[in-house]
Amino acid sequence: MRLTVGITYYNEGELLTRCLKSFWQNAEKPFEVIVYDDASTLKPEAFIPSEIPVRVLRSEINQGPAKGRNQILKNAQGDWIHFHDADDWVMPDWITKIKESAPDCDLILTELKSYQEEKEITSQVIGLKHFVDNEELLRFSIQHFILPAAGTFKTELARAIQGYRESLWQSEDWDFYIRLIEQKPRFKILTEPLCGIQVRPESRSQKEIEPLSCVLQAILFLRSELPKKFQKDLANKASWAGSRLFQIGEKDLAKEAFQLAESLGPSNYPHQKTLFRLIAQRYGQEWAERVAATYRSLKQMF
Repeated sequence: MRLTVGITYYNEGELLTRCLKSFWQNAEKPFEVIVYDDASTLKPEAFIPSEIPVRVLRSEINQGPAKGRNQILKNAQGDWIHFHDADDWVMPDWITKIKESAPDCDLILTELKSYQEEKEITSQVIGLKHFVDNEELLRFSIQHFILPAAGTFKTELARAIQGYRESLWQSEDWDFYIRLIEQKPRFKILTEPLCGIQVRPESRSQKEIEPLSCVLQAILFLRSELPKKFQKDLANKASWAGSRLFQIGEKDLAKEAFQLAESLGPSNYPHQKTLFRLIAQRYGQEWAERVAATYRSLKQMF
């Protein structure tokens, strides 16, 4: 197993040092490490330990992680690849357990722990379980979000789907793993958290409007790319995104999400309670959201 570790970097500074050291603290080392510098002002070279061989790719224009990961994928020489954010890290036995799982396998997914200011938030970020088949895993990947640090897979598998969709500025990983799993790879699930992810207020994913709008954008692509039997799953995801957008005040974008869900399904609103589902099925999701918002306001008052 020749493993390429590809790290996307944008001004993370010393967090990159921690990330690289975590890989090098493993008893086994990656075949190669590639860092993609997305037009940082804090150049990564200053934060790469001298004992760790790293190849740096650089863009002079900030283009987002999808473009960066595709550049890493293009330049990777390993037969397996793992994408990682510069502010995340791996546990000391990560590579050993990945290599033990690799035989007769194309895709390995592991659980993640999340931290904020060194305090653990959750040890099960994704909610992985042991899936019966590819269809069950694909439905899970539509419903949930699989993050970069969770996955390690054969390089040829990622190249077969032409990598990441570069038109997505956010939620690119959600779209990528759906398309990857739709290829029906042989997979193994490790429910043990083998990576740590840092939740930072300034990170891109914390700007909720952008990830949600990009989920809707991805659904418009996926609706014609996935088999028809997954339309209801996409409808449910559009409905969920619309609900979140409505709650944060993005009413116009929420309406677009509701219309998208209706055209795909309609949704059966699995993320909502029974009364909400009854109102939405009879009068539409927007009315159900209005009733739910009124209920929340009254509850706060009393």
